Amino acid sequence: MNSKNIKAHERKYLATVKSLPCGLCDAPPPSDAHHIEQGNHFLCIPLCKDCHQGSNNGIHGRRNMWRVMKKTELDVLNETLAKVLA
Repeated sequence: MNSKNIKAHERKYLATVKSLPCGLCDAPPPSDAHHIEQGNHFLCIPLCKDCHQGSNNGIHGRRNMWRVMKKTELDVLNETLAKVLA
């Protein structure tokens, strides 16, 4: 699914996720919206650039920060949904 096919309510959710602090290290927004599963826009979590794409700390790198914080993508998704739905 490309970005042109994103529905308005999905776009709104992604904007909300990006407005949250990093779900792993709590760095201030704006955050990246990391898709846990590509194309499923409601399975996104807010991550700072380092926790998202950093070669050492990032989910797409060595995941060092993820191990230090002892969190999974689903842990962060649960916390993200709690914030969005509060």
